[in-house]
Amino acid sequence: MQIFRRKGVSMESGVLIGIGFVGAFVSGLLGIGGAILLVPMLLYVPPGLGLPGFRMGDVAGMTIVQVLVASLVGMLTHRKQGAFSTKVALPMAIAIGFGAAAGGLASGRVPDVLLKALFALLALVAALLMVWPVRAPLEGDVPEDFQTGWAAAIAGTVGVLSGLVGAGGAFMLAPMMRSVLRLPIRVIIGSSLAIVLSSAVLGTIGKAVSGQIPWAQTAFLVVGSMAGAPLGAKTSHRLNVQSLRWMLAGLIALTAGNMLWKLRG
Repeated sequence: MQIFRRKGVSMESGVLIGIGFVGAFVSGLLGIGGAILLVPMLLYVPPGLGLPGFRMGDVAGMTIVQVLVASLVGMLTHRKQGAFSTKVALPMAIAIGFGAAAGGLASGRVPDVLLKALFALLALVAALLMVWPVRAPLEGDVPEDFQTGWAAAIAGTVGVLSGLVGAGGAFMLAPMMRSVLRLPIRVIIGSSLAIVLSSAVLGTIGKAVSGQIPWAQTAFLVVGSMAGAPLGAKTSHRLNVQSLRWMLAGLIALTAGNMLWKLRG
């Protein structure tokens, strides 16, 4: 029995490292924190491999820490490539951070099934926004009429929602930066990770204070993230921006559909 337990722990750690790597690679590739992929993987991959499953509350706690690490590493890599705007990132990062802290503190009082449903519905809306036809440039600089106050209001709202579900918020923020703020895709990918980093820091604090983070399992996710995030960010700059846009929309839509389907049972 003791040998079996040791093997189980070893297998669980390997699975968590792999999940962390995949989530962080996608994070760096598409400028999102990675929660849009990480949450369903943590919920369904371990049980599918015969390992104990995680509660949504634990998944939310693990995810927000992984998003913090993946966002930081991915942002630094994108910044070296010049795909970053302080004008966009700073006000939105401040607003989303405070919103995420509030959402993180409140999430412990929300039932698991409601957190899952909220995550899936937010992902579905985000996917629709990503493909909705708008006159937003694919490349270029930040528009001169960029409205800081409006951007901060959007980021603050996203922060509350992302704190509730344990996500950094980029899977919601990136589509809104495109459809509402009309920012170029390259600027969105590079800057959104900096914005999400603020959300993840304060969201992590909120969940840590309220005891919602299983640190032992989270450490394995972080190990995988350290390798996946820079690789994804470097790959991003080798791809066509239109391809990145459709990849992001497709990933968000598939995740939303999968989670909504699971909720039926």
